[in-house]
Amino acid sequence: MQCTVNRAHLKPNSGTSVYVAVDLTPSAAAIAGRNRSISLAIDSSGSMDGEKIDQAKAAALGLLKQLRPTDQISIVSFSDTVTVQLPMSRVGNSREIAAAVKAISVNGLTSMYSGLEAAFEQARHTTPEPGTVNRVLLLTDGNPTVGKTDGREFVTLAQNMREAGITVTAIGIGTDYNESLLQKIAESAGGLWHHIDAAKGDLPQIFQEQAAQMAGTLVANPELKVSIMPGSELADAYTVRPVLNRLPRPRLEGGSFTVPLRDLIAGEQQTLVFRMGVPARPAGRANLVRFSLVEVVQDVELNFTDDPRLSGVETNPYPRTLLSSAEATVLMQRAVQTREATAMQRAETIMKTLASDAGAAAAVRANPALNEVMTTMRDAQATVARSGLQLSESAKKDFLQATTIIGKKKPRK
Repeated sequence: MQCTVNRAHLKPNSGTSVYVAVDLTPSAAAIAGRNRSISLAIDSSGSMDGEKIDQAKAAALGLLKQLRPTDQISIVSFSDTVTVQLPMSRVGNSREIAAAVKAISVNGLTSMYSGLEAAFEQARHTTPEPGTVNRVLLLTDGNPTVGKTDGREFVTLAQNMREAGITVTAIGIGTDYNESLLQKIAESAGGLWHHIDAAKGDLPQIFQEQAAQMAGTLVANPELKVSIMPGSELADAYTVRPVLNRLPRPRLEGGSFTVPLRDLIAGEQQTLVFRMGVPARPAGRANLVRFSLVEVVQDVELNFTDDPRLSGVETNPYPRTLLSSAEATVLMQRAVQTREATAMQRAETIMKTLASDAGAAAAVRANPALNEVMTTMRDAQATVARSGLQLSESAKKDFLQATTIIGKKKPRK
């Protein structure tokens, strides 16, 4: 864990704000492969007929080749009704599993909530063994049309899954699914959302990447505890890698709050950034914030001094630049989703400010992760400039995926 504050020295007796970045770098050293439990929830409604269901079956069969006999898998399909094609089982009997995959047939509407709920139930039937990583892979090409359809109910279900130690990867295929709903499901369950172009055949690769990630999981469903100085305030917070989004304001309890993180995977970096309101304090040193994760603890200390040579200088613009670029990107995402011109104008104002900021430019040159975020932001601006916020449904999903998943290998084009 590396914590960076943009201003280490502040003027005393004067409230202000600072930016703090937290970079988490799990060891990339080889580790013993974790046992995996995978619950597949596959949309089998009528719209999946043809290439989409063929891809889904090919991806499931390809996944089997990566799993070990000690791993576990279940398969649920959902249309008007839910069918448990394969209860949670050891992977040892591959013929039985392959037959269950091939038996999936398509028809009817989309009972997505019931399908996800059934996959949750199968995941809970995983044989309990120390170190098992438990994940649901949800695949759909449409909106929920049967049963529960309220997004809030999906979020509650996903949160319950996370609390049970189960991560959800939500995968949308084609152009007709609700990407906002899948994003909420994935975020609430500690996972990622993926967009798949039905014509490009990338689904098997996504399934294989999921299995590899699970094998390299160091800590499942971790939480970052954040303890702050009395009188200070969490003004704004973003996750930046592997997913870029604005964090909801956490509930403060006894001077601390908890930020749920995605699984810590060997070699996969995670980055968060916070804007903190700092109260007026007398001269001297003070601890602004303490971050705790598993057995790692890091303090961010500030020095309140009357020396203008210190208090008037930004010691490291990296956290401020990181938050500003994340904020601009999220605003562009909103503009594309809602065609809200005001959001785009606010994003462009932030970008113009960054473009003329020498400190920001130096921070980008010195930090590859920040350079990647800034490049994503500029590419997003160029895409919007070409379209005038009139992106096709397919282009909109591509845009949102490209600006959401940061620092991860993209499927081949």
